[in-house]
Amino acid sequence: MTIDKNKNWSYPHTTICILFVFIFPFIIYLHEKELVDFLNSYLVKAWFIIIAGFFFVILTVGHGVTGSWKGAFVDNRNIMSLSRFQILGWTILILSAFSTVAIWNMFVTNHDCLKDIENGCLPGMPKELWLLMGISTASMVGSPLILDSKKSKIPDQQEKSQMLELLTSQQGYKRNELDIQGHLVVNQSPSQARFADLFTGEEIGNFAHLDLARLQMFFFTAVSIIIYGVQLGEFLSLELAKPTSEFIKELPTLNSSLLALIGISHTGYLAAKGVSNSQSGSSTDAESPPATGGGAVEEHPAVG
Repeated sequence: MTIDKNKNWSYPHTTICILFVFIFPFIIYLHEKELVDFLNSYLVKAWFIIIAGFFFVILTVGHGVTGSWKGAFVDNRNIMSLSRFQILGWTILILSAFSTVAIWNMFVTNHDCLKDIENGCLPGMPKELWLLMGISTASMVGSPLILDSKKSKIPDQQEKSQMLELLTSQQGYKRNELDIQGHLVVNQSPSQARFADLFTGEEIGNFAHLDLARLQMFFFTAVSIIIYGVQLGEFLSLELAKPTSEFIKELPTLNSSLLALIGISHTGYLAAKGVSNSQSGSSTDAESPPATGGGAVEEHPAVG
């Protein structure tokens, strides 16, 4: 389905993005004294406000592009993407902490970081965080590449009919909402994406069933983000409790054991994607229309 971006995107979307990127920093600069007083009293709360700002802008951009507030988390199959959920979660957490510390270094500490050519105002990033973002990016890029090979496969018509019957009778789907691309199941529009997509398979053979590899990765991601978020909050609280406001050189390190668990989870997630969970049909089956009873689901040929 082609999305009319010009129709979805409007002046409010542009205004919100401009305010966040350009106007708010300028206002902060003009009200430096009030900002310093607030940071000296509520550094962690300031971090929460920045988290909310990043999250709201991501939702706004997703809505402007796709017409749905879930748009930033929806992939090119109009399905809620676990890899997108994961990388956006880490991006918001790390970038908000990075921004909070940079503002602290710039306005609160006695260190004139604007004239410090070597260090500047920006905090350093531990190598574990770089590895984490690399793993997340590789997973997001690798997922569609693995799935692309399944678009050219011919589905088994009986298995497809059984899957459609199960989805419509037990999970509340409408047949005209679903589309088939090879072995993959897709939605007609981003608004049809469901939170349950994070936990189910992607093919005809497992779209209606729980995918344990995806469930494992979701829990590892959620728990890891919570653990490191608490670590960041404690780190900022300790900085605020010091007698003098010190220059923060680096964000706290992510536990190496936690990083290893995340890496193993992503490996299992991508490996599970590479396994075929659907039966293949014959070219004769592909030419004949599926007997779905309540309305046919249009099957599109593979693209690319």
